[in-house]
Amino acid sequence: MSPPLSRRRVLTLGGSTGTAVLAGCLDAVTGSEQQVCTSGYRDVGDAFAKRSIVNYLRYASLTVPQSIPTGGKLVAKLTNESGDPLTTLGKPRYMIQRLGSDGTWRNSIGVPEGHEWSPSQRVLDPGEELRWEMRLRANEFSGPFERCTTHTPATYRFVYWGFSEHGAGIALAAPFELVE
Repeated sequence: MSPPLSRRRVLTLGGSTGTAVLAGCLDAVTGSEQQVCTSGYRDVGDAFAKRSIVNYLRYASLTVPQSIPTGGKLVAKLTNESGDPLTTLGKPRYMIQRLGSDGTWRNSIGVPEGHEWSPSQRVLDPGEELRWEMRLRANEFSGPFERCTTHTPATYRFVYWGFSEHGAGIALAAPFELVE
């Protein structure tokens, strides 16, 4: 049988627990950028991190609404703007990132732990588009994705990284604001 806790020990434990609980509450209020994928999911990590992320390409455009109300629908469209077919790796090669207070973009969605990217390709004819519609909530993403952070009002960007031919080292981004 262990000895009873001293008053000092109880106060210390209570203070530490209270501080941890309060910190968790403050994270929710202040919009902390803590990233935690649910069990069985992981951040996409290096899958597209080595690509140059640009806001413009002469052969493809990416459009999203400038602002989306919290709980509203994000509609993203990738359009082949060239006169030639554009080979892509299909729809699931996207990411949603949040702009941190330090100016760094952080992934806000993840994929299942054992997920492997399909090598399948999709050719977009001139003027043809890929289209995504989703709400920034858990279980509402197309493809293998799950939300890893709560999407609160802030600056985000939709990033498409599925170019397979002349743009294989490129990802195309379109920023948007999530507003209340």
